[in-house]
Amino acid sequence: MKTWNRQPQGENSKPAILEGADPYILLVEKIESTRAALLSHPVYKQLNDLISLRVFMESHIFAVWDFMALIKTLQRRITCLDVPWLPPTDINSARMVNEIVLAEETDEVTPKHYTSHFDLYLTAMEEIGADSSQIKNFICSLRQGFPADQALAPLSIPESTNTFVLSTLRTTNKSTHEIAAAFLLGREDIIPAMFRQLLGNLENSHVFTSDSLHLYLDRHTFLDEDQHVPMGQKLLKNICANDPLKWEQALHSAHSALKVRHSLWDGVAQSIQANRENHELSGACLARKSNNES
Repeated sequence: MKTWNRQPQGENSKPAILEGADPYILLVEKIESTRAALLSHPVYKQLNDLISLRVFMESHIFAVWDFMALIKTLQRRITCLDVPWLPPTDINSARMVNEIVLAEETDEVTPKHYTSHFDLYLTAMEEIGADSSQIKNFICSLRQGFPADQALAPLSIPESTNTFVLSTLRTTNKSTHEIAAAFLLGREDIIPAMFRQLLGNLENSHVFTSDSLHLYLDRHTFLDEDQHVPMGQKLLKNICANDPLKWEQALHSAHSALKVRHSLWDGVAQSIQANRENHELSGACLARKSNNES
C-alpha cells in the first residue's frame, strides 16, 4: 500500500516523498474519499424547484466571489503586479496563472461580449428571481474599504456560508503551494463534476429558466476540465517540485478545502429544507383561512 514515508523525527527531519511514486497521484488518491463524499452530497437532488434553486444560488454566489481570492493571490505571488516591475522567476507558472485570471475575470462568453464569471452569475440570479441584495451589500462594503470579515458580519446568510468565505480568505495567507492545492483540488478539479450534477438535475426537473446560469455552468465545466485543471496540475507540480514537506502540506490544504465545501453544502441543504417547510406552513395557513372564510 502506498504511504507517505517519513524520516526519523528530529530537528532537521522532513517527511520523505514516496519512493517511485508520483506525489501528485498519491495526493489525489488520499483525498478521493473526501472528494467522493462531496460529489454524493444530497444538496444536488434538492434543486428540483425554483425556490430551492434561488436559495442555493444566494449562498453559492459567495463561493463564486471568494474563488477569485485564491487565483488573484496566486497571481500576486507568482507574477509581478508591483511597480517597479520585475520579471517572474517562474515564467511557465506565471503564464498559467495569467491565463486562468483572464478567463475568470474577463471571459468572452459570447462573441465580443466580455464579463467576469461573477457578474455572469449575478445576471443568472436576477433571471430566476434570486435575492442578490446580500452579495451586493457585501461588495458595496468592500468598495468602501471594510475588511471582508466586517463586511460579512451584518449579512443575512447561513453561518456555513460565512464560515466558508472566511476559511477561503484564511487560505490566502498560507504558503503558495497550499493555496495552489486548495485552488486546484478544492475548486477547479471538482467543479466540473459538481456542475454536471447541477445541470442534469435542473434540466430533468424542468426548473431551468436561466440562460445565464446554463451558460455559467456550461462555460465553467468546459474551461475547468479542458484548460484550467491541466494548468493547475502543472502549477502545483512546479511549486511543490520534489519537496515532500510541500506535498504533505498541499495534501492537508486540499483535504480542508473539500471538507469546508461539504460544510457549505450542509448549510445550503438545511436552508433549502427550512425554506420548504416555511412555504408548506404558509400554504397550509392560507388554505385554512380560505376554508374558514368560505
